[in-house]
Amino acid sequence: MSRTRAGIRCIASRGAGSPGFTLIEILVALCVVLIALVPLIRLHVLSVRQIDAGMRIARATLLANAKLAEIVAQKRPAFGKDEGRFDEAQPGIAFYWESVVTEARPSELTAEAWSDVRHVHLDVFWQKGDRDAAVSLETLVHVVPDGKIEITEKQDDDSSKKKTNIPGSGR
Repeated sequence: MSRTRAGIRCIASRGAGSPGFTLIEILVALCVVLIALVPLIRLHVLSVRQIDAGMRIARATLLANAKLAEIVAQKRPAFGKDEGRFDEAQPGIAFYWESVVTEARPSELTAEAWSDVRHVHLDVFWQKGDRDAAVSLETLVHVVPDGKIEITEKQDDDSSKKKTNIPGSGR
């Protein structure tokens, strides 16, 4: 019996006075760290996916903006449907565009108020996994006959108006 008491005393004194950790303490600490680490790794993966998706949407929006500016810069955007592909927009991702130019005729306004106003709708598509994603832009373009811009200046007395034509302007 004295051996048992001495062994217990030896274990008890070694546990209280030694600076190290037991194997059980290390395993419990490791389990706690792993339980916390798994959701953090999952959050990191999700954030990387969201950043990638955001970059694709931003890139498609920039490409759509540039293409819309190109269409609007034409003197008289042609009616109809047109489509194409952006070359080398982003490595590994193909961006496609489709534009539709129609006559703008809202029902609440007269036909004279909307003469030569064109509605431009532009879609930019790209492959996102197993489905397509898209960004859409729309605008109205007013085209004056002969491709000139008319600026109407109003005088203080409202009795006369002066029109100025700017030659060579596309809008």
